Amino acid sequence: MAESLEPTQVSASSEHLLPTLSRLAARLEAAFVSSEAELRLACREVHQSLEQLVHGFHVPDTPGLSLCVQRQPENPFDQLLPLMKDTKNVVLCKGVPPDEYLPLDTISFTVKDADGTKGIQTVNIDAASTTLAQRYPALAWGQLKSILYEHTRSVCKPAASEWAIALSAGSMSALDIAITMFLNPGDTILVEEYTFLAMIDACLAAGLRLVPVSCDAGGLCPDSLEGVLNAERNAGRVPKVLYTVPVGQNPLGTRLPNQRYEAIYSLCAENGVFILEDDAYYYQQHNAHDDLRDDDESAVGGLEKLGTTFVSLDHRGIVLRLDSFAKMLAPGFRLGWVTGPKRLVEAYEKLCYISTQQGSSLAMVCLASLLSQWGRSGLQAQLRHLQLGLRQRCRALLRACQENLSDLATWTTPQAGMFLWLKMTRPTAFSTEMLIDSMRRHGVVAMPGSFCSPSAQKEGHTVPFVRLSFVTPEDSYLEGVQRLRQVLSELSTPLPSNKEAYPT
Repeated sequence: MAESLEPTQVSASSEHLLPTLSRLAARLEAAFVSSEAELRLACREVHQSLEQLVHGFHVPDTPGLSLCVQRQPENPFDQLLPLMKDTKNVVLCKGVPPDEYLPLDTISFTVKDADGTKGIQTVNIDAASTTLAQRYPALAWGQLKSILYEHTRSVCKPAASEWAIALSAGSMSALDIAITMFLNPGDTILVEEYTFLAMIDACLAAGLRLVPVSCDAGGLCPDSLEGVLNAERNAGRVPKVLYTVPVGQNPLGTRLPNQRYEAIYSLCAENGVFILEDDAYYYQQHNAHDDLRDDDESAVGGLEKLGTTFVSLDHRGIVLRLDSFAKMLAPGFRLGWVTGPKRLVEAYEKLCYISTQQGSSLAMVCLASLLSQWGRSGLQAQLRHLQLGLRQRCRALLRACQENLSDLATWTTPQAGMFLWLKMTRPTAFSTEMLIDSMRRHGVVAMPGSFCSPSAQKEGHTVPFVRLSFVTPEDSYLEGVQRLRQVLSELSTPLPSNKEAYPT
């Protein structure tokens, strides 16, 4: 390879090249006497480092991350921002309209009380904060970031010696950036056998190889993960990332038992696999699987009894956790936050600089004001109200399914999240097109299971599942499930030659 290179293609001078090569050799030597998995990880890191030397970029603090992160320059505004925030300085580098011409003067909004009534609280945002809400996010996120840092420290208890958070423009944006940050085209990502449909599409668009891992009523199975890792290693491949939705799994509705966290984390640490912990439903733990009454408030905990997280176990610096306001408050804010070891969060922020800028300044200021006024007790009340409402809706949907679908499908009672995953026993196979056509005729909409399957693109692969949600009013479930029964009964019967025989 070196013979075909022009001298200008190699940017590293000899004084930097020799120490770098010595470091890489030492890395390989140490891995060689450690384990096969460690050696494979070291080979991957050395290969990437050599690519960096050849193409003229080198970031030694981000081993294992994608070439895109390595190529991305530092945000130059990071050097100017502290100076711009110092009120003693005359700032002559702004690229925004003058403050006097920003349209909003002050902001106020009313907030529903935790019992669902309107207009109980009013949140007022002063002129100075309203000005920041109309500026770029780096000037507006300070209060919200401080609130979320303390919240994460208290609830998730990150284990890394140096950890940090960054704001995100919602979970899907965070996932997109995380894919770019960890993975190059052709890399392997491990996912649950049924998973978030937009994540599947994002990975396919990024040219990744998706490998499913089996799940059961408790979520991701450590034994299955170990089997997949062994198979990949035997085939000479090293998966780079495990993507998991551990709580309120979308679409399964499962909640990973605490003991599985340790087993899964250990397997990933031993094999050099990063964990992308997408916990959008962490605060939706309604526990509809227990034996308490639908409306028993002791069944839900708000911010209490939420359980462990992968980031709380992460002493090796391999976990990037994603949280979102979309499922705990409202998706329209388009905000969330990521948590992880400082080096991963810094890499994430590098990519935000050239994309989302980490979200909406207006939403940041409004949310910070709301959370500040609420305090922990207000957020606790809001989450308990949400959890209890989801619990009651889930139970109502389960009763409708038991009454109308028990001879056509099976299911496991969800513990968290918003979804009920139905496995069809009759019919056991149907195409997505047939399902959608029948739902159109009978006036009901469910999520085809094929949308949530990384294997659905394989020829002849059928997915006998549908995903229902329980977020609409409870009085809609009985009629909706009765219509779904008509759909499944129709799919169980051979289609007549004249499709017009079906009522529209």
